[in-house]
Amino acid sequence: MAQKIDSGNEGNSAVEVTEDGVDRRGFLKCMLWAGAGVVWTVQGGILSSSRLGAAYAYSDKPRSASDLHFVQISDSHIGFKKPANTDVTGTLIETVARINALPHAPEFFIHTGDISHLAKPDQFDTATEILKGVKAPGFYVPGEHDVEADTGNPYQDRHGKGTLGDGWYSFDQKGVHFVGLVNVVNFRAGGLGALGQPQIDWLKQDLRGLTSSTPLVVFAHIPLWTVYPDWGWGTADSEQALSLMRRFGSVTVLNGHIHQALQKIEGNITFHTATSTAFPQPAPGKATGPGPLVVPADRLKNLLGLTQVTYVENRGTLALVDQRLGAGPPTVAETPKTTSAE
Repeated sequence: MAQKIDSGNEGNSAVEVTEDGVDRRGFLKCMLWAGAGVVWTVQGGILSSSRLGAAYAYSDKPRSASDLHFVQISDSHIGFKKPANTDVTGTLIETVARINALPHAPEFFIHTGDISHLAKPDQFDTATEILKGVKAPGFYVPGEHDVEADTGNPYQDRHGKGTLGDGWYSFDQKGVHFVGLVNVVNFRAGGLGALGQPQIDWLKQDLRGLTSSTPLVVFAHIPLWTVYPDWGWGTADSEQALSLMRRFGSVTVLNGHIHQALQKIEGNITFHTATSTAFPQPAPGKATGPGPLVVPADRLKNLLGLTQVTYVENRGTLALVDQRLGAGPPTVAETPKTTSAE
């Protein structure tokens, strides 16, 4: 029996899934608009979900020293001053406060790009000072707004030291292998992102020595799956990179760029795009094009937020919790136990 899952976003139709959580009409129907109220858990390549209340209860449970907890934020756009959000500095400051108030302090945070709005040194300086307030170190990849051609290289000066090429790198933490990729160099509005062959060759070497049981977390700015090509929401050569990851039992890909939370499973790879800390964008195809979406002031913070991610050793699990800056966790419709595709 099929059921309707309320997306929680006005103007978007509900998603129809079968009782086992599978929509057999294609991957696009497996994109769930995840409001702040859903925890996503990757276990053995299967995505499961629970209400936010359960997520908070889960986050309050004691954890062992081997557990890994980190936060993803994205698209802060420091320097943006248009009606969609006239105080992006303030919402980033509030995001930092939310991170520091988590029941379990994260070991680090990941910022998936568009730290600045125009790649100006003073915008990076403001973001750096705010993010120094996070009680954990940060890892970054650039967005297209961070690498404007006429601004020199302020991103690399601040966040690219020790990285390779245009800023890609990897590191290991508690048995999880993290890879930061760059797919925004030479990006043009309306076009797709690109990794480039040198980076793909490096990725092949980077992953070669890992066992297939190693949990893999990959993060880049533009989605590594094609969300909506008409708006440039995808990466042209992502399949070359993804083919190198398919042998791994647990792969989570974290992206920003589209300023809204979407998830999709493809085999053992779970894709997750993050909300922005600055302003929302319209749902794919729901406007004449992408760009800052003006919403009533009392709704803005419900469309901004951050993502918590927890890896629990011996369970092969990554749990993702989207948290909005708006007050209090909302009530959401029941979601299926698993979501996958043939």
